[in-house]
Amino acid sequence: MDPDELFVKYNISEIKLIQQRLRADADAKQEELRLMVGERYRDLLQASTSIISIASSSQRVIQALTDTKNAILDEPPPSTPKHTSVKTNEDIHLQALQILAAHIKLLLDVPEHLWRMLEKKKYFPAAWLYLLSRVVHRALVREDQDEEAWQSQGIDVLESFPLVQRQWEAVAQFRPQIIHKAALSLRDFAASSQDVCATLLTLHLLDSRPLSDTLTTLLEQRSKSLQTIFSKTPVPQGSIREIKKCILVALDSISRTMKTSRDVFEARDSRFSLIRATLEFIQTDSTPPELPSELQLTTQTLLNNLPSSSHFSTLPQNLRSYKPHVDVNHQFSSIPPARLDQMVSEWFQKSADTLRISCHTWLLDASSVKVVWSIRKSVRNWLQSSAALESSETAHLESLFDDVCRQRVLDIWKVGLSNAEVAFHDQLSSTVTSLKSGSENLADASPIAHLFDAPPLPTVSQLEDFPLQKYRTTLQRQLLGRVSLLDNVLRTLEKCAAALQEDLLQVLRGDDDDTVSLITRLKESYRPHAQNLCEAALADLEATASAFETFTELDINALVFVGRVVEEISSSSPFLSNMSCDEVFAQGFQQKAKSLYNTIIDRWREFTVLRVLSRHRISAPVTGGLPCVSPSTNLIQSLLSLADAIQNLGFSRDPSRHTHLADQTLHLFVRRLVERKWERDEIQMLYDLAFLRKLADLWGAHWSDVQ
Repeated sequence: MDPDELFVKYNISEIKLIQQRLRADADAKQEELRLMVGERYRDLLQASTSIISIASSSQRVIQALTDTKNAILDEPPPSTPKHTSVKTNEDIHLQALQILAAHIKLLLDVPEHLWRMLEKKKYFPAAWLYLLSRVVHRALVREDQDEEAWQSQGIDVLESFPLVQRQWEAVAQFRPQIIHKAALSLRDFAASSQDVCATLLTLHLLDSRPLSDTLTTLLEQRSKSLQTIFSKTPVPQGSIREIKKCILVALDSISRTMKTSRDVFEARDSRFSLIRATLEFIQTDSTPPELPSELQLTTQTLLNNLPSSSHFSTLPQNLRSYKPHVDVNHQFSSIPPARLDQMVSEWFQKSADTLRISCHTWLLDASSVKVVWSIRKSVRNWLQSSAALESSETAHLESLFDDVCRQRVLDIWKVGLSNAEVAFHDQLSSTVTSLKSGSENLADASPIAHLFDAPPLPTVSQLEDFPLQKYRTTLQRQLLGRVSLLDNVLRTLEKCAAALQEDLLQVLRGDDDDTVSLITRLKESYRPHAQNLCEAALADLEATASAFETFTELDINALVFVGRVVEEISSSSPFLSNMSCDEVFAQGFQQKAKSLYNTIIDRWREFTVLRVLSRHRISAPVTGGLPCVSPSTNLIQSLLSLADAIQNLGFSRDPSRHTHLADQTLHLFVRRLVERKWERDEIQMLYDLAFLRKLADLWGAHWSDVQ
């Protein structure tokens, strides 16, 4: 904008608005430039100042050329020159100026070309162009074969063209940028082996790093990227898809790094490795058959791809055929196979160990064994279909993930077992306390009352929410004597055992040896925790039974309820079988439960017999003067009370067990009754004794102590 024209067209306020707009645009451009170039902002500003100065100088040169052109046109046309095969001094001088111009032109264009290459992530061509520009700068300012040519033509480059040195200072600043950006690009797992090879060659040529150091750089950068992947957290609620994604991305990153490292550095089938083949091509210009076209870079192809390639045709042949110095036979430019295997294997082991820790964290969101097994199946399918890893590495990752899954499944089971233990303890304590206090309906604890209390039939509107199968199950429980209180106490244990059994029988299925081995190890690790739950449940029952110090009617009902729980948990309940405990442990558990049950029944028997005897009285029968011909009413009523008490205990699924209970209870009653002091009616006493003797004879010889 021309300030004079602005003041002609606009008033002062409008010019101020234009000024504000221009300043805002300038600030926006500066901020955009800062975001684009980052830490190199000051260098870019310095380069911008240089470019502005160069542009000003170029304008003056153009003006001078225009003046020269006009002066030449004003001169009369020269005479027709005579052709001669001998070059004049003017021709030699002109040719030198053309070569000099090509040198300077290349040096001036290099920053623009380097920016473009860095934006396109072409670090290998950028490094090659930088090295070429360094050679061009040396040809201009240092003592070499071109220096004599400039001096012989009366040209002092540094004095006549101070731009050269300043331009080289601007170009030299690209070297650390190229190295830094090339190293950062190695973090990209999606980069092809050819791109990684080109980037490593950039570090090898531009930063003078041995090939072993470039491999170390590659592995270090990939480790940093893996840390970012490992630090990711799946979305809340433990989405299976997110957990699988995190694990598979990590596995893919590891496998890509292993494949890329071997593709670039490993020689196979008597052929050079990719990076060695590229170095051979640079040194000898012979193209190995395994070398991709992307890596067949030369100075001539590099110059031809530049926008101003026609201006570089006058460069001397030594520049147009320039190649960076490499020595493929030096240890600096090679990695021994043993060293390569060691470096790659160490990185793989370290990454696998970190993966193990991250998988433990990710699987914390998997709340069920089914989810864990689904993730395991996906991981194994991915590993078996991946060709990037060697068989030993695949086996190692499979074993690693199996260990992680085993530990997570075991943790899930441990939590379930612990919750079941706490819930059983709380439910048992609550129910016993309610029975002792009398706040609980005794009908809910009586198998006989429960047997004749039929559940309501489901109506048509209830069929969806209350299916017939559920009604049938309720009837079956009723026939088995599973009163509601008993069912509430045992449900926590039985649900836990059923879930574990479902995991073992339905989820953990597999035909391959690894899966069978994993299931075996899972069972071995799981059984001690399952047996701990069984022992804890039995210990709770023992502690509850031993806590009864006084015996009232309510106390004995609560104690009998504990006995029912003991009998049910050790015999008819599916809890013990579904826990899949060791056979020896199961037998020991049943023996302990049987002993505890017998102890409880003995205490009940003592209480029941004493209660019946306390109501029993032998008194003179009311016969109206008729002689006694039958047992007394008191005895019959006592025996009936004893029979009711036995029936209220419930019917065992084992008839012999129920018979033994009646035998022992009646035996104790008769023995205690006989030991008591009888009343005066000796005739009635003889009838009662005769009746009791008949009962004793019916039970057999083991009643000899009372017969």
